[in-house]
Amino acid sequence: MADTIAKNEHGEIEQTTSVADGDIAAIHLSKAPVKANIGPLSIVALGFNICNSWAGLSASLQIALLQGGPAGLLYGMFVSTFATFADALTLAELASVYPTAGGQYHFVSILCPDKINLFTSYFCGIFSIFSWIAIGSAVLIIPAEQISALASAHYPEYEPQDWHKFLMYQAMLLLVLVSNTFVLKRSPRFHDVGFAFTITLFFATAITLLARSTPKASSTFVWTSFINQTGWSDGLCFFSGLLTTCFQYAGLDGALHLAEECKDPQKTVPRAMIAAVTIGFCTAFPFAIIVLYSVADIDAILNTTGYLTLEVYTQGMRSQAAATVFTAVGVLIAWFVLNAVLQTSSRITWSFARDNALTFSKHLVKIHPKLEVPVFSLLLNYAILVVCGCIFLASRTAFNAILSSCVVLQQISFIMPAALLIYRRRSSAFLPENRAFRLPSIVGWTANIVVVVLGLIFTVVFCIPPFRPVTPSSMNYSSVMIGIAFFLVLINWFVHGKKHYHGPRIEFHGPTHHIQR
Repeated sequence: MADTIAKNEHGEIEQTTSVADGDIAAIHLSKAPVKANIGPLSIVALGFNICNSWAGLSASLQIALLQGGPAGLLYGMFVSTFATFADALTLAELASVYPTAGGQYHFVSILCPDKINLFTSYFCGIFSIFSWIAIGSAVLIIPAEQISALASAHYPEYEPQDWHKFLMYQAMLLLVLVSNTFVLKRSPRFHDVGFAFTITLFFATAITLLARSTPKASSTFVWTSFINQTGWSDGLCFFSGLLTTCFQYAGLDGALHLAEECKDPQKTVPRAMIAAVTIGFCTAFPFAIIVLYSVADIDAILNTTGYLTLEVYTQGMRSQAAATVFTAVGVLIAWFVLNAVLQTSSRITWSFARDNALTFSKHLVKIHPKLEVPVFSLLLNYAILVVCGCIFLASRTAFNAILSSCVVLQQISFIMPAALLIYRRRSSAFLPENRAFRLPSIVGWTANIVVVVLGLIFTVVFCIPPFRPVTPSSMNYSSVMIGIAFFLVLINWFVHGKKHYHGPRIEFHGPTHHIQR
């Protein structure tokens, strides 16, 4: 692929990438384009750091055990991994042709029919932003819970209060903002360090649990025990329990939104997304097995009201000191994850602003000349996450609604480009034959169909209340969050987007095709 730089009729800079027999203006750069300094290993590290599947699983293990037990967790992991791998393959093919920070919403804009492409891609973009805000909120509360649990374990007279966790949430968020603004761009190996640290902790935790846990749980318990405390049928219980195993892949598209800061993104970004799923499964599945064999008292796990991972480590390692060390190190892991999450979410906001989709786009799109990061986009994402923390302080139920919506919103943003690829019959006009990542036709079709079918099933099932009888505190408010997101889409669309928003579009000129801004 050959790159050229040119100015359009408005005097704005465009980068044109030669694809197939035509030129595709794959990305409309701002006048201060970002620096591409993320190498192949670093983008893989970033992609895995965000998902961090084994650590994410440990934080949500209790719900998984209530919604299916050990058997539901282990076999459900195969279903969610299969679905997520299809997501990764679908996005990887598109990223190999259109490596942009916009990701899914740019793909939708390119693939969608002319009459509805702007609103549809706008809708997808807002949902993508909301999903990343929800992911950030979900991860931010984890270190607050970890620190509170450690304090309670060592000081029995201490009673954690929500406002304590709120302050920890905000302190961690501020640290992440500072490191994103002043450190990450100048430390291209930052995510490599986080990746190495996470993998080291995985092996240390797994080995310690295996060596210290005694007696071990029976194989019958681990592989055949199905627990249903939801009040729903076993089938619905199993599918609703997939939310936990799908959450371990939340943020799968992280590498995609850093494409413009990667070296050779047409090749490295697809590999990073596939690696995130592969490494995620290869760590989360063994970790789940080890934890289940290490659990001596399942009732204590199911009924614990504190931080579950600390209880699991205390049981399995038979040492509160060891459990304390591993839980404390988990706080540092969360810091690496949050840095990657805020970096990614700010780039989606920046890309959306570059397409003039937001009210203050002219400020949000600016790249600081010395820091080389979109400072205002970072600050906007920071401010929204601060508000989410305030929601936690005001209402646990409302905050949980934000958390539960992250997987559903992400699924919707994946379904849209996959459905449009099917609609376009995977035409070579949109997926050139010489693309850097090319799936065999049957594999590509299968992946796209799986994304749509399982994505729709997950979207519906994950909006069902997890337990019966349904109470205000146990209600699943994901559908409410989706409704709020759609309402905000409509408002901003008619107030600003309809008049100002533009996205990349392919125009056909005989044998060639171009993406226009």
